[in-house]
Amino acid sequence: MHRGNKINTSALKQYVNFEIHCKPLKTPEAKEIISCSVIDWSAIITRADYASQSVSWILVLAKKYHKLPHVLSILTFITTFFLISIGGIVTSTNSGMAVPDWPTTFGHNMFLYPLSKTISGYIASIDAGLQADLDNSKLTPSLQDAIESEDNHISLSTISKIEVIETGKLWRINDSENHRTFTIKKAKNELQVYIQGVFAEHSHRLMGTIVGLLTLSLSISIWKFDQRKWMKWLSSAVLCAVLVQGILGGLRVTEISVILAIIHACLAQAFLALCCGVMMFTSREWTEWHHNKVEEADLLRHLSIFTTGGVYFQIVWGAILRHTASQLQTHIFFAILITYCVLRIISRVFINHRNFTKFTVPALFLGVSLILQIVLGIGAWLSEFQLGNNLTSLTRTAITTGHLVIGALMLVTSVFLTLRVFLHSSALEGYSPSSTGKIPA
Repeated sequence: MHRGNKINTSALKQYVNFEIHCKPLKTPEAKEIISCSVIDWSAIITRADYASQSVSWILVLAKKYHKLPHVLSILTFITTFFLISIGGIVTSTNSGMAVPDWPTTFGHNMFLYPLSKTISGYIASIDAGLQADLDNSKLTPSLQDAIESEDNHISLSTISKIEVIETGKLWRINDSENHRTFTIKKAKNELQVYIQGVFAEHSHRLMGTIVGLLTLSLSISIWKFDQRKWMKWLSSAVLCAVLVQGILGGLRVTEISVILAIIHACLAQAFLALCCGVMMFTSREWTEWHHNKVEEADLLRHLSIFTTGGVYFQIVWGAILRHTASQLQTHIFFAILITYCVLRIISRVFINHRNFTKFTVPALFLGVSLILQIVLGIGAWLSEFQLGNNLTSLTRTAITTGHLVIGALMLVTSVFLTLRVFLHSSALEGYSPSSTGKIPA
């Protein structure tokens, strides 16, 4: 080593850190600096000052990716998607009020409620002497008192209608005020009372609990490992959103509110979109990003943002339609608007970016989802407003739930594409290492 050179120990130390942590990044600066190591120590010292300036932003990027937050974000996204799917089944089968209390389940601890009762929907047995009232379709006070139970939190409105399915064996009670349907079966010397939809609603609650715990774990891991301040606050916002969503779901039951049911459905989709964003923000693609502007990406960025907003508003009107059977015209208007936007995205991507798979794959998936959504939308309209009882309950549930699920897929695909377009447009150019040497903190 040349003794005449003044050694910048701080720069040398930072260069060593660069050699250890950043060599796999293979950036032009990294290659140039690492090549000095085969010359001599004098060359290393000469280049150390330059290294200390050029690697600072690379070190920040290298430290940003952590596997645990990203894995948790993926799990949270997947379970949230399944939660929304189960919620669609709950709404399609009119099971939202199957369990009358919250946070308990028929007076039991939600996590300890018997699996056999969850699957069957069995809640109680009543005196077989009440069979005559059922056969005559009369809701007498004695029959009402027998079904209602303070322990199970069951209530039965006086306007409930009794339908005789099979005389002396099987009856159905439709409680339109409490949005609940009972089935009563004759079994030996007693009458067994069941509530339809308990399995779907209780499963929805349990899955919601899992999503809540995963979101809490995700937020903790981001606060512990992620150095980006905005990411920490975003994780806190996601955690608050899941708490609000759980409370809304409970109040929808206790208050028997259709308005709260609509808000609950809309917030669920917004939360799914947030989970998609967090999943993207914690990925290597985002945390180890190097700005690579793609021509014509700015126009695509504006279109994708508009499309994402349009898809979400389409979902909002869909929720209103499902719960109130109104606003069909508005829902169709947004469907036409979204169809136009998606076709514009596909044409623009495949004309200007046909060889860029990061754009073409999600654009193609968005197009396929659009086709499925149109088919299922027509099917949902036929099943709910035209064919009605001519279709089986299972068929109607599959069509309407599938329509909701594909809508959720379109939303997250649009969010995903929008974020990718942001990475390759001028929106983040100010944070490019080549222009400022800095990235978002």
